[in-house]
Amino acid sequence: MLSGPFRENFVLMPEGTDLLMYTVLVPFAAVFIYGVYLRFRGYGVSNLLRDFVAAPRSRITSLLRYAWLQRKVTLDRASGLMHIPLMYGALVLFIGTALVFIDHDILSFFNEKLLRGPFYLIYEVTLDLFGLLFIIGVSLAILRRVRGLKRLREKNEYYAYLGGLLFIGVSGYLLEALRLHVRPVEWGGYSFVGWTVAGYLDYLPMGPELATGIYQVTWWAHALITFGLVAYLPYSNMLHVFISPLNTMISQIRVSSMTTPFNLAELPPDATELRMGIRTVSDLSWRQRLSLDACTDCGRCDVQCPALAAGTNLSPRMVVQKLKSAVWNYDVGRTENVDFFESGVLTEEEIWACTTCGACVEACPVLIRPLEFIIESRRSIVMGGITDQKITATLTNISRYQNPHGYPQSQREALVRELRELGVRTVEEVDDFEYLYWLGCMSSFDPKAKEIALRMARLMIKAGVKFAIMPVESCTGDPARRMGEEGRYQELALSNIETFKRYGVRKVVTHCPHCFNVIKNEYAELGIELEVVHHSELLAELRSQGKIKPIEGKLTTFHDSCYMSRVNGVTEEPRRALEGVRLVEMRRNRTNSFCCGAGGGNYWYEVRRRRRESHERLEEGLSTGAEVMIVECPFCLAMFEDAARSMGVEGKIEIKDLSEVFE
Repeated sequence: MLSGPFRENFVLMPEGTDLLMYTVLVPFAAVFIYGVYLRFRGYGVSNLLRDFVAAPRSRITSLLRYAWLQRKVTLDRASGLMHIPLMYGALVLFIGTALVFIDHDILSFFNEKLLRGPFYLIYEVTLDLFGLLFIIGVSLAILRRVRGLKRLREKNEYYAYLGGLLFIGVSGYLLEALRLHVRPVEWGGYSFVGWTVAGYLDYLPMGPELATGIYQVTWWAHALITFGLVAYLPYSNMLHVFISPLNTMISQIRVSSMTTPFNLAELPPDATELRMGIRTVSDLSWRQRLSLDACTDCGRCDVQCPALAAGTNLSPRMVVQKLKSAVWNYDVGRTENVDFFESGVLTEEEIWACTTCGACVEACPVLIRPLEFIIESRRSIVMGGITDQKITATLTNISRYQNPHGYPQSQREALVRELRELGVRTVEEVDDFEYLYWLGCMSSFDPKAKEIALRMARLMIKAGVKFAIMPVESCTGDPARRMGEEGRYQELALSNIETFKRYGVRKVVTHCPHCFNVIKNEYAELGIELEVVHHSELLAELRSQGKIKPIEGKLTTFHDSCYMSRVNGVTEEPRRALEGVRLVEMRRNRTNSFCCGAGGGNYWYEVRRRRRESHERLEEGLSTGAEVMIVECPFCLAMFEDAARSMGVEGKIEIKDLSEVFE
């Protein structure tokens, strides 16, 4: 006979309830296990294990940071206030249930008792506390939906699941209160919530028999709803409870979502068929399938997507959700391995609307990369034949003229001549240069960007920077790659890499974020690693050395380009360069910046939209009261200047490149 505090299992329930409960549990468990099998056979447990073993430290770090500490979830305080208590409450309640199982179904065979004495009292206090947090979290989740948080989709499934969770939490305390009402114990106060509720039950005209009957009905309702929710979990959006932590563990942290499906330099000469991109379920890798299942349908990606804000057909959330449904329907045998575009799962219009700004990737709390699915879809479209004439023309220009503008190289020679008149030399003429100044296509062919290149050259000469330029430049290949033409990208990249090696280039400075990103981060896979500096970084360094100084003037705001801020994490350097300038920040800044709309090749072709992204961003700049908007990208410069003209606000705000602030 036990003395002191201990856990009484199946108290107030008829004898044999435990056996009956496990009998009832069997079909629910079978449904759950089959659902888990259907999901995990698409990933392969061996793949997960190999991936973890390859880099265990980084995998564990990522798991702790993004799954357990909820680093991205808590960036939205309201979401964190809801999700943290819900998650940790559910986790502790699950552990508590597991301990009861060990106590009753395993240790009892050895005449041992786990839940007794001081440990049991701690157990009771802990479970009551976290159970309360769990109810608070579920209640907040329901309230957010009832109040109509815009980014949350209205689905009966979500309300039903949350309602079931709330019932489990509340009924758990009711069971505790009824037990203490019928069979009070001296240590009952440690179950502080149940004890409090039991105190109110004492005032009700309810005898032991009625209370016991209510207890038994509630107990079975609690058990059956719990079994039902667990059984349904692998078939519902709640699957993210298991899959999201796995995705945070295996996913890349960087925003850039480019993969290299082949290396053109290593292909055999007789290679004729190259398969890349995603067009059917079988094209998806195990990582991609897992990340689709990890989606919580929270809508944060949609909130940040500039293309969706502009009124295009693109919703990064729905791209993921539609692919997720397609995979599930294929796995359970509802559909064949159909073409995503022919079957209407995806549309070319939504795929081409993406600006590849990475905002959706940055926003996702569980590190899903919607941009990856979009780029891979573009690759499959290109492989199958492009229907949009402007996209075809842009890629043709890159192939024929080595630039997306479609201008002959002779037009670039004019810029080279003007630079030479300033005293700039080419890599053929000097061998002691520190930096290669990569001009890029915009500077070569866009009049305003050309002026920026000349200004940067003057600033570097004044500061004593040893640099040279290429006598002839080809496009870096970035537009072709973002538009899905991987082969053309690699041809241009390999040609540029050969040129870099021939002239001994070690450092590159460029004022185009797209050139910066592709040379710095993506050329390495094709055979060269260079130190690449953006002009915002160089200007910050020269400013700190006192070699250049800003021109004092008007109230200024700064627009972070997507490929410098989100993709490469360069946000403070331009601000250090602007120290002393009267700077006011826009609401969305740094890695939360809003795209100008030019990325992903959108600069060269037209996407059907309600309004331009550049207009929305320029309005945000105007709302600060600034007289000048500083940019760090030639595409942003062109987009905002065009927006200012079409909006009729040229006299209200000037659009300038960062280099124009200095003398």
